[in-house]
Amino acid sequence: MTHQHPPSRRATWQREAVRENILSRHDHPTAHEVHASLNLTGIGLATVYRHLAVLVTEGAVRTVVHEGETRYDRNTDPHAHASCTSCGALWDVPLPEHIAEHRPDGLENVAGVQLTYAGRCCHCP
Repeated sequence: MTHQHPPSRRATWQREAVRENILSRHDHPTAHEVHASLNLTGIGLATVYRHLAVLVTEGAVRTVVHEGETRYDRNTDPHAHASCTSCGALWDVPLPEHIAEHRPDGLENVAGVQLTYAGRCCHCP
């Protein structure tokens, strides 16, 4: 008979620390930024990556690639992004009305829409 050990307490607090961090943020952090904000906890970067991957698999967060980096987005509702070409800021914006109903020629159906507006933000000179 095989005896299975319950998940360790250490894994549980680490998972919850990563979950609480990402779900409390309003930016789109990289795994390195999440790790840096948790640095006093002693959680390693590989652990942060592992728990972020679990959160993505669970559907609690989604990923967005911005300037060649994977960023994590707590907003899982359909939305677009705006990106400043000067400072690199990235933020959520509503999708244009009825965009998901538009089916481009050549697609049998629309499974999702990813839209990023790019330009200089109003905070950059």
